Amino acid sequence: MTVSIETITPHGLHIDGEWRQSSSGETIEVRNMSDGSLLGKVPAGTPEDAQRALDAAQRGAKKWAATPAYRRVEILMAAVTLIRQRKDELVQLLSAENGKTVADAVVEIDTTARIFEGFAQESLRTFGQTIPLDIQQGFEKDLMLTVREPLGVIVGIVPFNFPAELYAHKVGAALAAGNAIVVKPPEDDPLVSVQLTQILHEAGVPGDVLQIVTGYGEVVGDYLSRSPDIAAVSFTGSSRVGAIIAANAGSNIVRVFLELSGNDAFIVCEDADVDFAVDQAIAGRIYTNGQVCAATKRIMVDQSRYNEFVDKLSAKVSKLSVGDQMAEGTDVGPLVSLEAARRVEQQVTAAIGEGAVVRVGGARRDAYFEPTVLEISKESAIATDEEIFGPVFSILKFDNVDEAIEITNASKFGLNAGIFTTNLPVAIDAAVRIQAGTVSVNGGNAYRPDVAAFGGYKKSGIGREGTGYTLEEFTQIKSIVLRGVLPY
Repeated sequence: MTVSIETITPHGLHIDGEWRQSSSGETIEVRNMSDGSLLGKVPAGTPEDAQRALDAAQRGAKKWAATPAYRRVEILMAAVTLIRQRKDELVQLLSAENGKTVADAVVEIDTTARIFEGFAQESLRTFGQTIPLDIQQGFEKDLMLTVREPLGVIVGIVPFNFPAELYAHKVGAALAAGNAIVVKPPEDDPLVSVQLTQILHEAGVPGDVLQIVTGYGEVVGDYLSRSPDIAAVSFTGSSRVGAIIAANAGSNIVRVFLELSGNDAFIVCEDADVDFAVDQAIAGRIYTNGQVCAATKRIMVDQSRYNEFVDKLSAKVSKLSVGDQMAEGTDVGPLVSLEAARRVEQQVTAAIGEGAVVRVGGARRDAYFEPTVLEISKESAIATDEEIFGPVFSILKFDNVDEAIEITNASKFGLNAGIFTTNLPVAIDAAVRIQAGTVSVNGGNAYRPDVAAFGGYKKSGIGREGTGYTLEEFTQIKSIVLRGVLPY
């Protein structure tokens, strides 16, 4: 299917209420990686474009913070209605530019609408406290009131793998909390982010409150994260880039919220239901063609069930359908870019050089990478810190649960993890000991309820993102003390 940006999206940059071209006149091509067809072009924003957006956002932040919460919620709910009305259009656009299957795109657009709705409703319950200070000697007559206020201008840097859902997590939270936000969408698949911006403006979000600057991360993202004109940066992406953004923001004492890389462990114990674990491993690995930070990546299987697991997984993986992501029945589509597929190919080749054995797949065709089953050892880089962003199942055996937990925690990452066992005390003990933000018992890794405090340990990030938590992250507490008013 051919999707045209000219018929679906506005022109590109949205700065201070106007759609604009880049000040340099340069553009970025957006292609459907299934057939290489050109979907359209977006402006390659410049530092000058980014600064114009920041200047406007200073005004927008004051205006939006002064807008009553109920009115902000009305506008966000109007946007939710529009997203649901235009679901089919958004799904087709997302699938075409990202490479994920239509089924996966449906899930993401449904989730996007639900996240905006969740933040809108939760913002009506963002209360302060009333604290009589007679709890401390010397302050008996004082009454302290706390209120939550917006941070100001937030920069949201959205990743390619979930350009709609993670747009909602950043923009929905920022707007619901009363902040202005400048969005830097992914350069590989920015179209759905541009379209969502248009929808929010149609719903009533002022032009200087929400702005989008398309462009390259090393240009636009770098400039925005270095700016002294912002209060916070919310970034989802690799730990390597996250470290750069944290350093940029740190020079201005700017808050950073980072959801970064993961190399998630998937532990299958001796008493596990192997058939169920195999199905969960597949579901957690091929979702979005394996391009998920919290995907199933390091599969560890008790040595007594190892051969059974590998045989059953290989049989099912070999039957997965690879092809046009927009065709019915496709299980795995192309990766987001040719460069992404080549990177996976290089990683698999390196693993084979370390002694890995390919049971299924292992080949690349253009931007496609075959679903691949690799048997590895715990000495392999994949077993610790080498994250493969593609449909590759890396499997190793362990002798006991303690060894599996040791291998899990040897990684510098700690996003999600899963353990399969019928022994609840073993599961709870493992969950406590595993260094990860979320540990699923008898469930796969690609798991993120909207309300969850999603985020990781160690180099997997800073802060937590979810409808139950981000509003606190995107606001600050002010204490107002009425001195001497209590009759004590």
